[in-house]
Amino acid sequence: MNWFKSSKKVLSLIVVIAFTLSLVIPAFVSSSSTAYAKSTPTLTYFVRLDPKVATSYNSYSSIAAYQLLQKKLGVKIVFKHPPVGGETDQFNLMIASRQLTDIIEWNWVDNYPGGPVKAMLDKVIIRLNDYLPKYAPNFNKYLQQHPDIKKLIITDDGDIYGFPALRGNNPKIACVYYGPQIRNDWLKKLGLKEPETVDDWYKVLKAFVTKDPNGNGKKDERGFSILRNASNPRYAFDYSSFLVGAWGIKTDFFQVNGKVKYGPLEPQYKQFIATLQKWWKEGLIDPDILTMNQKVIKANVQNDVIGAWLGLLSGDMGFFLNLKKDIIATKFPVLKKGEEPLLGQAEFLFSRTSAAITTACKNVPLAMKVLDWGYSKEGYEAFNYGVLGKSYIKKDGKVYYTDEILKNPQGLSAAEALAKYARASISGPFAQADEYYLQIQMMYPQQKEAVMEKWSYVKNDRLLPPLSFTDEESKRLANIMNTVNTYYDEMFLRLMTGKATNVDAFVKTLKQMKIDEAIKIYQQAYDRWKKRK
Repeated sequence: MNWFKSSKKVLSLIVVIAFTLSLVIPAFVSSSSTAYAKSTPTLTYFVRLDPKVATSYNSYSSIAAYQLLQKKLGVKIVFKHPPVGGETDQFNLMIASRQLTDIIEWNWVDNYPGGPVKAMLDKVIIRLNDYLPKYAPNFNKYLQQHPDIKKLIITDDGDIYGFPALRGNNPKIACVYYGPQIRNDWLKKLGLKEPETVDDWYKVLKAFVTKDPNGNGKKDERGFSILRNASNPRYAFDYSSFLVGAWGIKTDFFQVNGKVKYGPLEPQYKQFIATLQKWWKEGLIDPDILTMNQKVIKANVQNDVIGAWLGLLSGDMGFFLNLKKDIIATKFPVLKKGEEPLLGQAEFLFSRTSAAITTACKNVPLAMKVLDWGYSKEGYEAFNYGVLGKSYIKKDGKVYYTDEILKNPQGLSAAEALAKYARASISGPFAQADEYYLQIQMMYPQQKEAVMEKWSYVKNDRLLPPLSFTDEESKRLANIMNTVNTYYDEMFLRLMTGKATNVDAFVKTLKQMKIDEAIKIYQQAYDRWKKRK
């Protein structure tokens, strides 16, 4: 592979490590309770072990839905789970050593250099188009019925490279799950209204840090912080569009009327940075976000030190509501009261992860059937609901998760309990059901309000869809953006904290790093995406 050609010495070392790890990998695979004959065909399957599954099992083969799948199709699936935290290293080693499993579930869009097109050119995964009608009739039918989904998952040349993880069919409830949350009891105690504008947010945060809303007699309150799903503050603001979206821009790439733009180059960016600097200077922003120590930040929320934050719908908001904290979501801030936010957090129905069949697979038809099962009625129900009578029931034609899932006697969260039976709380090669979102992700009224009324009240027509880049574009883009992102991450913190104030000099350096060329590459890819059929 091109990105591993730095030196023969490094490559040799990688191969040795890969070989060593290939001996280690089986240690992560549990033996299934399903009995197999010696003649049972076997497929190997590389996929990360989701923590919610790891609470109960050490392999997806123990999940009830996969036990049913294997029994129905007469196949044994040997899951190979990389060590938690070492997924990317393990994936790279597997690709470099060419010790490929039959199936690899991965984000081929963002996490393979050159994307899925390059993965096919590198002969890592195969093109599926010719196999679909015969061996994947359910998935093929799904794509025919959902051309909008098909446009998201194919390459610019119309190639289908994997079975996608889809967030159901309803973007309003499936694609919004991260946003601003605030202590409602603090608002009430201080006689404040829920913030709507950027100015409102400043007044509320100022009151939080100066008027002792936690009532302990100390000035220990922190106004605003960031919880999970962000590796650094800049990424958190871009991922959610919180605050920066009030000016109609993102901190990264976006588009307006078909023209790709880059946040720092837009004139509104200075106002966003000036606001951040003001918040930081006046102590409204939690200093722990500089290190993104999420355990400390979460503990401070739990201990009534932090008043507002960006967090996940289930893992964060659900966790605090379980602790009886009086929390509500807020709409994404705007500049003027009554405006609808232009940008907020939202994903596309395609999660960017797909289960692809590799060139090492000796039984492609069987692998196709296994992956197609998730799009059949039986597979859809098993992956979303688990086992009838145990993890869910049907009443009056509707599906309801059981008390074992919603009120688990072993103390598991609903998502953890469901992970013993299904993949709904994990995602995978199937479409997630509305019932999962409504009953598992939104167990509290505050969570329903967050998704149905607050966080989805955003236009979000400036977001870029998953794009495909050519091999040449990918190499050039990686060359430019590796340099830009390293510099940008450092400068964002310096700008936010006021250690740097000259945004013009920052932009000048970005231009010297060829950011305009990167924008042009994005524009080309976006123009091709619009022409997809």
